[in-house]
Amino acid sequence: MSVYIQIIKTLALDRRGITAMEYAVVAGAILAVALTAFTALGTKLTTIVDGVTL
Repeated sequence: MSVYIQIIKTLALDRRGITAMEYAVVAGAILAVALTAFTALGTKLTTIVDGVTL
């Protein structure tokens, strides 16, 4: 039983997983902002191109 408690204590003190999770959250936020910007840009470009007559 004490082996399991030691394993749990070791995992609880390991900070590498938390750092990886923080990077994942930051990457997700950057992705969300980029997708929003590209969507808005695409909509504006579509409006501009549709207004062009040859």
